[in-house]
Amino acid sequence: MDRIKTLIIDDEKPARRALRGLLEKDHALEVVGEAADGEQALELIRRLRPQLIFLDVQMPMLTGLEMIEQLPPAGRPEIIFVTAYDNHALTAFNLHAVDYLVKPFTDTRFAAAVERAKQRLHDGHLSSAEQTLRALLAHFQSAGGVAAPPANEHARLVVKADGQLHFLNQRDIRWVEGQGDFVKIHLKDRGRLLVRMTMNKIDEALDPGQFVRIHKSTIVNLSGVRRVVPMMARSRGMELDDGTKLTIGPSYRAVLDRLK
Repeated sequence: MDRIKTLIIDDEKPARRALRGLLEKDHALEVVGEAADGEQALELIRRLRPQLIFLDVQMPMLTGLEMIEQLPPAGRPEIIFVTAYDNHALTAFNLHAVDYLVKPFTDTRFAAAVERAKQRLHDGHLSSAEQTLRALLAHFQSAGGVAAPPANEHARLVVKADGQLHFLNQRDIRWVEGQGDFVKIHLKDRGRLLVRMTMNKIDEALDPGQFVRIHKSTIVNLSGVRRVVPMMARSRGMELDDGTKLTIGPSYRAVLDRLK
């Protein structure tokens, strides 16, 4: 059986050396080269045609994310991001990465990512939705937060709350409330989920055609808005179909134009 051609891309030589040491323990993989920046990596990818790449995010000249965007989707290698930065995970999954490893990681976590890459290469017939789901599950087992699966970018939301993963249909979210370092997601079945993340982060993950931010601490699903109502101190608000009334912040009054 042919070995999997693998390329290491990282601007730090010690990091490349450490990755090579881990990869050479797996006889199913063949490390065919190393690159120290994005432009060198693009040249090696075109010349060596690796099937799997291990890629840092922050690099000179081109970031790992910018580099991947320059590769045509057809024939693109499988990608495992290896980085010290956790805040690029959503973008990585939107590029259909196999996994996103945040340093430091355990040998077990690394081995699981490699096995997932092997499985994806073997099961090329899997739908992108299933591949994405596997990657999201792996990422959220080791990190909290939220992501919108790229196969249908705004259809579902994956959040980690109370130590469990929750896969939400966005249409089932009534509104989102900011509470300091957390957000509370109010669901149409009157359930609530408390998730450790920022309002800006969940605002990015929600469908902009369906959700609107009406206050620094409030995001609303427009499909559940019954009417605009007067509030105290000459302010205005939105009344939802369950009777909930939410104030529109002074800086967000332009949102009323979307309801006309």
